[in-house]
Amino acid sequence: MRISLLGPIAVQTDEGRPVTPTAPKRRALLSALALETGRLVPTSLLLDTVWEGKPPPTARAALHGHIAELRRLLDRRLTLTTRDTGYQLDGDPEQVDALRFERLCDRAGAAHRPDDALPLLHQALDLWRGPALADCGSAVLRDSVAPRLVELRVRALQDLGKRMCQLGRGAELVPELTEALAADPTREQLAAQLMDCLDQAGRRAEALAVHQRTTERLHADLGAAEGPALRAARERLTPRRRAVLSQLPRRNRRFVGRSAELGQLDRLTGPAAGGPADRHPVLVTGPAGVGKTSLVLHWAHQAVDRFPDGLLHADLRGFDETEPRDPAEVLAGFLTALGVPENQLPGSLDDRSHRYRELLAGRQLLVLLDNARDYRQLAPLLPAAEDTPVTVITSRSRLGDLLVQAGAVPLPLDVLTPDEALELLRRVLDPQRIAAEPAAAAEIAERCDHLPLALRLATARLAARPDWTLRHLAEEISDEQSRLAALTTAGSGSLGITATLNLTRRALGAQTERFFGYLGLHPGAVIDPHAAAVLADVPPVEARMLLAQLDAAHLVEETAPGLFARHDLVRLYGAELAGGLAPAQREAAMERMLDHYLAATAAACAGMNTRSVLPGRTAPPPGDTLPPLGTTGQALAWFRREERAVRGLVLCAEQHGRPDLGWQLAHQACALYYHDSTSVREWRATAEAGLRCAQRGGDQAALVRTHADLAVVQIEQGDFAAAADQLERATELADRLGDPMLRQQCRIRLANGLVRAGEHARAIPLMTRLVLDARELTDQRLLAQALNNLANALVVAGDPAAALAHATEAVQLLAARPDDFKLTIATHTRAEALHALGRHHAALAAARHALALGRAQGSLRTQGITRFIATLEAAVAAPPPHPAPAPAAPGPGPTPPVAGPRT
Repeated sequence: MRISLLGPIAVQTDEGRPVTPTAPKRRALLSALALETGRLVPTSLLLDTVWEGKPPPTARAALHGHIAELRRLLDRRLTLTTRDTGYQLDGDPEQVDALRFERLCDRAGAAHRPDDALPLLHQALDLWRGPALADCGSAVLRDSVAPRLVELRVRALQDLGKRMCQLGRGAELVPELTEALAADPTREQLAAQLMDCLDQAGRRAEALAVHQRTTERLHADLGAAEGPALRAARERLTPRRRAVLSQLPRRNRRFVGRSAELGQLDRLTGPAAGGPADRHPVLVTGPAGVGKTSLVLHWAHQAVDRFPDGLLHADLRGFDETEPRDPAEVLAGFLTALGVPENQLPGSLDDRSHRYRELLAGRQLLVLLDNARDYRQLAPLLPAAEDTPVTVITSRSRLGDLLVQAGAVPLPLDVLTPDEALELLRRVLDPQRIAAEPAAAAEIAERCDHLPLALRLATARLAARPDWTLRHLAEEISDEQSRLAALTTAGSGSLGITATLNLTRRALGAQTERFFGYLGLHPGAVIDPHAAAVLADVPPVEARMLLAQLDAAHLVEETAPGLFARHDLVRLYGAELAGGLAPAQREAAMERMLDHYLAATAAACAGMNTRSVLPGRTAPPPGDTLPPLGTTGQALAWFRREERAVRGLVLCAEQHGRPDLGWQLAHQACALYYHDSTSVREWRATAEAGLRCAQRGGDQAALVRTHADLAVVQIEQGDFAAAADQLERATELADRLGDPMLRQQCRIRLANGLVRAGEHARAIPLMTRLVLDARELTDQRLLAQALNNLANALVVAGDPAAALAHATEAVQLLAARPDDFKLTIATHTRAEALHALGRHHAALAAARHALALGRAQGSLRTQGITRFIATLEAAVAAPPPHPAPAPAAPGPGPTPPVAGPRT
């Protein structure tokens, strides 16, 4: 609900339905209470306000009636409470525009940066729809409150004018300030602010006229002379010496966000603790299109007053279609700007650099060196260490030499936040278009990687096609095959994403460029040196070196030691480059990568002691190396970051004629998905792709395994009928093959599906048979699995004593391998059996042990244990119950708990 007092009184529900009281006294009562939201308003004050100082004898009774009507009008977020001495409206003060206005003004006043204050002031002033409390029904209330609100509005307008002038945008506010001054012609501060804005608009004569009119009105109306504010504004209009030079380009008017980075630039370029000698160049680095130049120019325009001797700027064209600029040429321009005649310019680079540093000494200058290629280009352009000028550099490269040789301070720039990306869309497009399709706008921002360049290209397409919806563009760029082409506008030339990344790539050495092309075949979001080395067919040490060079160029980013990530647009660009490899090169690289990931997933499965390791797959191919995968924690951590790559490679194998490798990779991946089941949709897609590969290859054992793999994820999703169908096919195939181990595994999964479906009467006899069969196979881990699953089913079916015996045996069989997640499961099952027997303290100890095991293993499947522990803690804390009657015959039992039967 919204209560609007800054104009005609209006009350609206959250749905926009007007519910404004029509009775004047009721409007007066609501206005008086709303202005004091959260505070008690004495009854006597309300009577004086509503009846304008003359309440009749019946006023108190009438007030009760008005209060009752208001209660019917208000929603549950605004409540009207009766107190001993008065009434109180409780709710969020933000629902009352006058209170929201005051809060926004306070926040704007506390903001140090103009960019932070402007949106707050605009929001505050936009709340005004006319004279405050215009028809509130009480002249007493209006006359006592409205003048203060009007004063706050004028101050907010003055503050807005001041902040706009600081940003060089004072001209935009001239109409509002002119209107406000016309309403109150003797306001000196308002007049002074209008004069400053007119001056910025180049209307100096009008500014002088405002001064004259205001001083005349002050004398005529108040008998007063001009005050200090008006006098200072007049003095600012007098001609003054301009800065020695200013080469600052215009800034991007649609700049958004970056408040933290702007603050860092202020801090890093502020007075140095040790004086000028302690000042270091600032290096703003980041990938192409991230907004480095926009950030620095925006900051420089705000900081211009700090550099009275002027600004030097040069675009060094370090990553451009043309050659990078020669530093000797740049110095010639700087020296000319500093007053050296062209016919007196030194001839050599060293002499120009020496003369340049002489002229900079002692000057309060800002030097902006934009788009630098390398340290060799920059070195002659840097002021001497003991000089005063502030130097800010931008580059796509991390320029390690600059950090070492010149002590530069890095300021890395990342993509925009999601909120900043949406704000950029609003700045370029009609905000109503964004408000009408917020989900599509968010998708566009996400698919543009929140990269400013990509967002500007996307909005350019929309701006050129006003008949398009945002959903149209979101769907167009959802296709990874055409996204880069869609983010290139007609005539954009070097501004397209592909063209921009081409410039970065061409600055690489030939070996690094070749290496980057091979990385385009990798389908994952993260790549490590092991996979990169295999893909490009280079030694791991060389792969690490080449990845470091790509990291320096911002084509990858080392997000953790030895792990390198790519933004989606860079990944898609790399995939386009990889398409240019010769077919034989591409096929050989894909074969190497599939072999590597088969060995890695096999090692991860072996590290977790799962049964999905295929014969001959645990050792990497000759010359290949694997990351550490020997423990459950290492295996799960690896799979979480590599899941996307593994899934992508299964699909690649399916599409490129290697179904034999595809089903094997999918089979081993499914075991890892099971222990990290946050990605169930991706798990099922991988299992289905693995089954398709097996069907294409015709290997009967492969079909058994992949049918069973798909069944496990179907059970996880609750699709029990489909899972049963898969497992029946798998069991039938295993019987034909005469493989008792495969048959046993299929039947265990079928029994688990029956339990999860609540069919305990069918499941328990089957599970009992499976335990006997497992004993005959003399496989301890398979036996432990069968025992645990039977124990879990018996807990649910109401036989906890038998369940405890089976679970205890399972724990004993698995105890030698504490990093085996099946030990965690069996320990949890044992705790459930103890709990069902009423042995809560023992159950709690067992459950805590299970949780400790799971966390040590790095598993994500511990949420059910955590919830179970909370149940046990409550049971332990509760007083002992009275003796219960003898239990009834066990029924089918409820659906098993979250951590129930496992495959």
